Amino acid sequence: MYWRSKDILKQPEWSNVRALYKSSGYTDDDLSKPIIAVVNSFSTICPGHFNLRSLAQHVREGIRAAGGTPVEFGTIGACDGMAMGHDGMRFVLPTRELIANDIEMMIQAHRLDGMVLLGSCDKIIPGMLMAAARLDIPAILVNGGPTLPGKLKTNNPYGGEYVDHSIIQQSLGSLQSGKMNEEDYLWLEDHAVPTIGSCAMLGTANTMGCLSEALGMTLPGSSTIPAVYSARMAVAYESGKAIMSLVQNNLTARKIITRDSLENAIKVNSAIGGSTNAVLHILAIAYEAEIDLTLEDFGRISKEVPHITPLIPGGPYTLLDLHEAGGIPAVMKVLEKSLALDAITLTGRTVGENSSKVRVKNTDVIRDLTNPSNKNGGIAVLTGNLSPEGAVTKPSAIPKEAHTFRGPAVVFESEQDALQGITSGMIKPGDVLVIRNEGPKGGPGMPEMYKAMKLLVGMNLGSKVCVITDGRFSGSNNGCFVGHISPEAAEGGPIGAVRNGDIIAIDVNQGTIEVESEDFSERCKDVNCYTNTKFKGYLFSYGKLVNSAAKGAIIPVR
Repeated sequence: MYWRSKDILKQPEWSNVRALYKSSGYTDDDLSKPIIAVVNSFSTICPGHFNLRSLAQHVREGIRAAGGTPVEFGTIGACDGMAMGHDGMRFVLPTRELIANDIEMMIQAHRLDGMVLLGSCDKIIPGMLMAAARLDIPAILVNGGPTLPGKLKTNNPYGGEYVDHSIIQQSLGSLQSGKMNEEDYLWLEDHAVPTIGSCAMLGTANTMGCLSEALGMTLPGSSTIPAVYSARMAVAYESGKAIMSLVQNNLTARKIITRDSLENAIKVNSAIGGSTNAVLHILAIAYEAEIDLTLEDFGRISKEVPHITPLIPGGPYTLLDLHEAGGIPAVMKVLEKSLALDAITLTGRTVGENSSKVRVKNTDVIRDLTNPSNKNGGIAVLTGNLSPEGAVTKPSAIPKEAHTFRGPAVVFESEQDALQGITSGMIKPGDVLVIRNEGPKGGPGMPEMYKAMKLLVGMNLGSKVCVITDGRFSGSNNGCFVGHISPEAAEGGPIGAVRNGDIIAIDVNQGTIEVESEDFSERCKDVNCYTNTKFKGYLFSYGKLVNSAAKGAIIPVR
């Protein structure tokens, strides 16, 4: 059987390469087998990645048990939670492209035969899946698993008994407005995140772990296993074994990442109420796989499936609850009639075959289609004179009374200006808070308006003020918000022409976002594009090269 690494390991022509492997302790027997990359984003910075060093060992053991030779290298993995609310957030989305590029360079330079990708958090999973689609070699993703949630039975803002990390920022608004005392606030710091793992709610990290499974790139049932469970180690071992089956059967990434599997993932995202960031990432993965998928497609497909799993921030439950209810296989079982059941997965079996014996174990957590948590899909795409290329929101995280919102604009030219405006009391119920110049180019880096939204929710303004931006939001955000407004201000988009006092009307159900002003179209012809010249280095290059959020904020590679 042929595999790529043979091209540079044949004797005697390639003895120089063999000698370099042998200098690291590899043997002739090792070099007679497929060479499999273990791509590890381990760090002690990011709690979602803290356990990846130990998981990598189990992956390597699985590879060896199945007849392969593992080689390991690292890549970066930033923590969104630590980067929130300051200039560091501009650097997070751009790491996605760096990760994809790093993996491509290492795999191609060394002619490796397959790869197991170890990542857990927001931009790392999509960056790894982008690399898999770009390279089109056998690949499996193993996530580190979610943290166990903190417990808070009294005054729980989510309505259940669990909380997660995002409650801390939300509670800062309560503290600052006198609705919470400092002792209770500091208690959250010590108890909201009791273990390692990706955040316990359905933020971008866990959304993308779940969608990797829905795509067929992660072992069925594994994406929701908590980071501290022994089953997490067993899955790593089994994934090491599974990659060898993919190599032996030449089941490459693009045979799994197809139009059908991407549509399956979009429907699962809608059903679970996944992060708005999933829009950027699924479009980017589709681009790398050379599949024509648009923002309009995403919005249309999302409408086909209601929100059936009320997970924080769109309900009281956590990833632990979802796991115990049956995980993504159970969600896909409920969606069976709307999915492409013949889509192939890394198991070599189809989606239908994988879910044939699955059952839902808790119908409060995973509801039937006839009893959804929200009749709207998890993601909605809005268009109108304010966002002709489209904008993104998350109906499952918006209070129903705010699905239609109309109010005067209060305009800020950056996130920091908006935060100052919120804390100084400039924002009143009924306002539409406009934050611009924070898109992929204008930011640069398209930072999340996480902190602004959390402060408003903590001040009991989450449904009384609507935040709109050409930046983006965290998967943990709730309240009334619309992001990814495209074109962004830095590209001459209409958001750059909005003035204080303009009446803005948002209708999530109808999919519209409009400025109600007779002269708005004329103003849009004379928008002064903003360019952030403060940043140099990679962000300077990123801002020059990156495409619109409506196209996934990709940097073109072809």
